[in-house]
Amino acid sequence: MQEERVRIRLVLVGTEGEINLGFIARLAANFQVDEFYLVSPQASPSSEEAKRFAANGAYMLERVEIFNSLDEALAGVDIAVCTSAKTGQRSDVLRHAVSVREFAQDIAPRYGSIAVVFGRESVGLTREELSKCHLLVHIPANPDYPVLNLSHAVAIVLYELWIALRFRGQLHEQVDSRSLERVYKLLHDVAEKLVDRERFPAVDAAIKHLLWRSGMTSGEASALYQFAKKLRRLVEECSSSDA
Repeated sequence: MQEERVRIRLVLVGTEGEINLGFIARLAANFQVDEFYLVSPQASPSSEEAKRFAANGAYMLERVEIFNSLDEALAGVDIAVCTSAKTGQRSDVLRHAVSVREFAQDIAPRYGSIAVVFGRESVGLTREELSKCHLLVHIPANPDYPVLNLSHAVAIVLYELWIALRFRGQLHEQVDSRSLERVYKLLHDVAEKLVDRERFPAVDAAIKHLLWRSGMTSGEASALYQFAKKLRRLVEECSSSDA
């Protein structure tokens, strides 16, 4: 039996070109994107050029919702992934990425709704914007020239999601985003008390990446939550006795 389709939200931040915007609207129609959001766009979705390049997907430009902040555009989804041509070294945890195929096939099917975030044609996404996503997704390409045109990158990601998310099958009930957030909050609090201030952002990002990549079941999340709650209590008791 075919399961309920995963909802896909396409989020473009600061899009600069109306031709790209039109092509992406066409792609959104091609691959049945459910929600099309723009954050502080420079290009206008109502421009004639955008409509012309959207072709029969121009109706997606009429459905566009525009936001002033990325936080608003990401509200309500189970998992948000940012995209970037740049990946980080071992110490740059924020830029530790998974390939688009790994995300589409192994991670995305675990969630009921996902947001995929693309940055500006000129400079991509800022580090602050990257930190608002649960994962970073990367399209492997020629290391001498890995930067794709924005609409081409969107096409690859949406295609991979389309192929991977036609059908979903699960042996066990998968954890929901709210339960992951509860576990994350506890581990965040523990790390905040145990890790020095300089290392904390990297550890916090690692916890977030690990949880949202894990694919744990609801039972596993419940067990981890109870463990994390006891761990936080122990840390608080130790801190009180040392005071």
